[in-house]
Amino acid sequence: MKIPFLLSVAAATTVLAGPNCPPLGPVYEKPFNFKTSSAIQAAIANLTATFTAWDQNNSTAIGSNTTSYSIEVFSTSEEDPTIFSWHHTAASLARATNTSGVKEAGPDAVYRLGSLTKVFTVYTWLVQDGDVKWNEPITKYIPELAAAADRAKEDPVANVAWDEVTIGALAGQLSGAIRDYGLMSEVTQEFNQSDAVGLGFPPLEESDPLLPKCGQYPQCNRTEFFNGLLRAYPSFAPFATPAYTNTGYQILAYALEAIKGKSFQAMMEESVLQPLGLDHTYYRDPPVEQGIIPGVQSESGWNYQLGDENPAGNMYSSIADISSLGRAIMRSTLLAPVVTRRWLKPATMSSELLAGVGYPWGVRRVAVPYANGKHVVDAFNKAGSIGYYSSLLVLLPDYDVGFSVLHAGEAIPGNSNFNVADILGAQLVPALEAAAREQAEAKFSGEYVDEGRNTSLRLTTQADRPGLGVENWVSNGTDMMTNAVVMQGGYAPVNPSVRMYPAGLETVAEDGTKRVAFKAVFEDLNLPARTTNMFSTDCGTWVSFTGVVYGTHPLDQFIFHVDADGKVVSIESIALRSVMKKM
Repeated sequence: MKIPFLLSVAAATTVLAGPNCPPLGPVYEKPFNFKTSSAIQAAIANLTATFTAWDQNNSTAIGSNTTSYSIEVFSTSEEDPTIFSWHHTAASLARATNTSGVKEAGPDAVYRLGSLTKVFTVYTWLVQDGDVKWNEPITKYIPELAAAADRAKEDPVANVAWDEVTIGALAGQLSGAIRDYGLMSEVTQEFNQSDAVGLGFPPLEESDPLLPKCGQYPQCNRTEFFNGLLRAYPSFAPFATPAYTNTGYQILAYALEAIKGKSFQAMMEESVLQPLGLDHTYYRDPPVEQGIIPGVQSESGWNYQLGDENPAGNMYSSIADISSLGRAIMRSTLLAPVVTRRWLKPATMSSELLAGVGYPWGVRRVAVPYANGKHVVDAFNKAGSIGYYSSLLVLLPDYDVGFSVLHAGEAIPGNSNFNVADILGAQLVPALEAAAREQAEAKFSGEYVDEGRNTSLRLTTQADRPGLGVENWVSNGTDMMTNAVVMQGGYAPVNPSVRMYPAGLETVAEDGTKRVAFKAVFEDLNLPARTTNMFSTDCGTWVSFTGVVYGTHPLDQFIFHVDADGKVVSIESIALRSVMKKM
C-alpha cells in the first residue's frame, strides 16, 4: 500500500510496538464483582490459609506470640467495601495486666501510625487549600526561612537554598533538607556524652551552638526548631534527589497555619477526620482504652508525642478508619477528581528502577505478567513506625482497591509491614486483573454491526494479553484493522493488532445512560521485542495516540453506549461516523 506523504511524516513521530503495549492506567474497567469472581475468592482462600499459618508460628520472622496485627483489603465499591480482613491478637497482649488498653485486635482497635501520618497531613493541605500553591517557594509563608534564604548564595554547601524549595518539594521529599532536628537520629538525644564518645564521636561542649538543647525532652518550640534547623547542612540541592525529611512536614503545617490562620490540628479534624467519620483516628492523645498497647505502656511509645513535628508521624488510628481513608482518597470524596489524579502521581523517580516518590507516597511499579503483552500497575504506599508500632497503607488506583496493615508488638520483626504487603500483593494483583477481565468479557465481548454502512467489528478478551481485542474490523467492506496499523506506522506489510483500553472519560445522562470512551492502540506484531536496549523501546505507544485523524476525529477513539442497567448497546467509531449495535 502506498502511504500518503503527510501520514508517513506523522508516523515518524509515533511508535508501533511489537508486543501489546497499553497506556499507563487500567486496561479494563475497574472490577466490582468481588464476591462472584472465582479469582478473587481463590485469592481470599489463599490469604486465609497463609495468615492462619502465620498466627500459629512464633518464629522471628512473624513473632505471633508478641505481635498483634490487623489487615484489611478494601475497595471503593458500595456493595463490597471490605474484600478481606484479618486480625491477630498476640498471646502476650491477651494476658497482659499492665495496660488499660484493649485485649483483642479488631477493626476499631487503635494503633500508632508513625509516618503514615504524612498522608493525613497532605490530605489536610489539599482539602484546605488545594495544590495551586505547590510551585510557590516556602519562603513566601515561613518568615524564618525567608530571612535565611540568602545564606545559600554565599555558601550552598552549608545552607539550604530555601528560596528554591517549594511547597510541593517539601511534600514530595525533594527539599534536600535534613531529615530531623533534635528528635530521631540525633545521637546526643539518645546517649550521654561519655556513651557517645565511647561510640567514636568527639566530645561536644555544652556551649556548642550545634548541640541541640531540645528535641525529645524537652521538645523544641518553633523558635528553637528554626534556630537549630538553619544551622544544619543540607543533604542535597533542592530537587536533586529524593531524601526523606520529617522536618519538611513540620514546615508544611506551619505554612498552612500561616495561610489559613488556624491550628493545624483543628484544620485536620474539621476538614478530614470529622467529614469522613474517622471516629477512631486521633492527631494526638487518644483514649487509652481504645488502644492496642503491647508490653509496658510507658515503654511502648503509646504516650510519646512529637510536639511540633506531629504532622510528620504522631497520629493514631484503627484499621477500619485507615481503610475508610483509602476509600475516600480513591473516591475523591473530599477533593475534585483531577486533584486526586494529580496527587496519585510520582513527584520523582528514585534510584531503583521500579520505584518512585510521591506526596508523600512511595510508588512501586508492579508488573502484571502477560505472555503476549505488558502492563504496569502503580501502587502508592505509605509506611510508618514508632515505638512498638508499624503501619502501612497501599492504594491500587487501577482497581480502586487498597489494603492497610497495622502492627503492635514489643519486638516487631523488621520490615514486617512490607512482608505482609508482599503476601497480599502476590495474591491480589493477579486476581484483580483476572476479575476485571472476567467482567470485561461479560460486558463488552461480542459482535457489533452497522448494517447500513457494511461496518462491523468483534470484541474479545484473552487471558494472555491486556485490554479488549478488536477482531474483524470492517468499514464499508474494507479491512480497517490493517489500514489503521499501516497508516499509523507508515509502512506495509504488517501483522495488525488493535486493542482498546479505558480512557477515563464518561458522560452520564439524566436517564442514567452513559457514553464511555475507550482508546485503541494500533500495533504491528511483527516488530521485534526490544527489552534490553538502552534507549529504544517496544512499549512507547503513548506517543502514538491520535496518530490517524479523519475530519478532526481520531481513528483510535471509540465510544461505548451503555443503558441505565449497565448493559452495552452499541459502540461508536467517531472517525468513521459509525454506530455499531451490539448483536
